[in-house]
Amino acid sequence: MTDTHKIPTHTDNGRGYEASDANVSALTKFGVGLAIISAIVLVLMVWLLKFFISQNKDATPPASPLAVERQAPPAPRLQIAPEKDLHQVHVGEDSLLHSYGWVIRDAGVVRIPIERALELTAQRGLPVRAAEEAKIEGGESQIENRRTKIEDGGSQQ
Repeated sequence: MTDTHKIPTHTDNGRGYEASDANVSALTKFGVGLAIISAIVLVLMVWLLKFFISQNKDATPPASPLAVERQAPPAPRLQIAPEKDLHQVHVGEDSLLHSYGWVIRDAGVVRIPIERALELTAQRGLPVRAAEEAKIEGGESQIENRRTKIEDGGSQQ
């Protein structure tokens, strides 16, 4: 015996869509009910928030009249105007670079403006070592290199 299952076929009802799947009036009633419930919950939440705020005001004691001054937080503090602070640092650096002043008064060490220091360096030149000092220091370093090679296991030249 063969069992044949009948598969429903699509029939054209003339509407262009299947009318038996969705109940439009039930979905509309559900949407309206959901909107009403959401509005009621929103009103209750606003009322509850106002209630909690009034409870907090009643439970909080008034501030002491002696606590009127605001104390600064402990260090390190955030910069309020970092651009202004950076500008002040640059102004301080420029005043040091372009002015005369004592560095160590007892030792006679002074500070001169950078432009003047460049002029003096151009006139006098940079200090150089004497040729004899360079030869002596170079010779000593060569002797030290030979000693380390001997200590390491033999001299190779």
